Amino acid sequence: MFVFSILNYRTDRDYASKRTKVEEVKLATALERYFYTYGTFPTGNVGFIERILSGEDLNGENPKKEVFLAHKPSIEHLNEMVDSWGTPFQIGFSQTTNPIIHSAGPNKKFGDQDDIIFNSVSNDFVKP
Repeated sequence: MFVFSILNYRTDRDYASKRTKVEEVKLATALERYFYTYGTFPTGNVGFIERILSGEDLNGENPKKEVFLAHKPSIEHLNEMVDSWGTPFQIGFSQTTNPIIHSAGPNKKFGDQDDIIFNSVSNDFVKP
């Protein structure tokens, strides 16, 4: 009975949302640490950026090979962090120094009300 309760908790939607929010903050923090180290954000697609943040020096983007982000890759998306529902995060920027991390939410579709969005400008989660 006890094990069953723990398993139910881990699949609960609230737990999944909380886990996704933690991952978004972790990714935004890694981007900000990178920015303070190099004075700019890494460029490229999300997988490329996350590889750079994980310590790879791709195209001279992380010459110190510093690890800003440690994450466990998913089977479907080896070079990308995914939310609790298996969808890769989107990374955007407000102005030039503020990352915005976007999860598609439980329905796995970006741009609707169940999305989870962390905006580093307000240092909080915002509604779509």
